[in-house]
Amino acid sequence: MFDERLVGQWENSEDRTAATIDRGEWKSYKVTYVDRSTTAVFHGNLTKIDAGLFLDLTEARGADPGPLLIPVHGVFRLSIEDETLLAAGRDYEWFTRAMALRKTGRLTLALDGRRNVVIAASTRDLRAWLARAPDEAFGAPTTFKRKH
Repeated sequence: MFDERLVGQWENSEDRTAATIDRGEWKSYKVTYVDRSTTAVFHGNLTKIDAGLFLDLTEARGADPGPLLIPVHGVFRLSIEDETLLAAGRDYEWFTRAMALRKTGRLTLALDGRRNVVIAASTRDLRAWLARAPDEAFGAPTTFKRKH
């Protein structure tokens, strides 16, 4: 799906990060994320699952991540209200506990030393899990305000 409300410049003055979200090809987005030391460009696709809104980010098309690197998807739960965008990534601690308790359902999970959660699942299984994912599976959201 495409939601015009996402398009624009967003900033988080607290942690000095910013995201510029432009219209991409078809119903996608070009997301340029800037923090204190890095600028990264992503391709984004938005989907709605039940009442939840999720943004799937991948490396920008045409970007070569180099040898031995696997291109992956980053899924963020979003909330948009007026001039505020909340973006919550997955919570490393929750996934660590879920793996230890073997409560990951049909998802195959792996964790790395950089607090990244890798989920392997069919699209159908992942969407079903996201539809009923506990709030604790996502970290505290980053709050962005629309920049005028």
